[in-house]
Amino acid sequence: MALFSEEAREFLRRPHIARAWFAELGLPSGTWRLHNGVGRKVVGGHEWRGVSDPAGRQLVSMSAVEDPRFGQAAKVDIVLSGVNVEFLRSVKDQARQTEGALADLYWCAFDQETQEVWPFGLKKLFPGFLSAPKRQSTGIGVRTVSFTVETLWQSQNYPFGGRWTPADQERRYPGDKGLQFVGVKVQEIIKA
Repeated sequence: MALFSEEAREFLRRPHIARAWFAELGLPSGTWRLHNGVGRKVVGGHEWRGVSDPAGRQLVSMSAVEDPRFGQAAKVDIVLSGVNVEFLRSVKDQARQTEGALADLYWCAFDQETQEVWPFGLKKLFPGFLSAPKRQSTGIGVRTVSFTVETLWQSQNYPFGGRWTPADQERRYPGDKGLQFVGVKVQEIIKA
């Protein structure tokens, strides 16, 4: 089964195609729909706001979704800078309700030359949850708020009473020999 139809692949072969990440955040104040571009886009029947403001009043970044290494779950960081004091206070007041809120990540593509949105809808990357917001102030005027969209498997990124070794894996899951083959060259012999 092909991941993309032939029509979708034809669109993706255009010379000016760019990918975009979309985040749907279930915050206590309501649902936020963000994308990592500039401006507003209507995709999938919803309006998504770009995370950077060309007027310079607010700069936001959304990190790329990186391929996780073994033993590490995927995550995406969202950073808002230039926030005002009221927003900073609301983040502090709603921090407990924000932590664990639903946050789904999607992928889509645009033709940068024509501004045409990929007509095949959003592709869900992974369902996730928001971390507790982190607030940081530097000097008088630089304030940032950051969130991390974590997957269900994010807890694997932290120590949990063991190491990623074959012995510790077998202690956690008796009989599991999977870690014995990580980083080992394997040669398969098929007899006819």
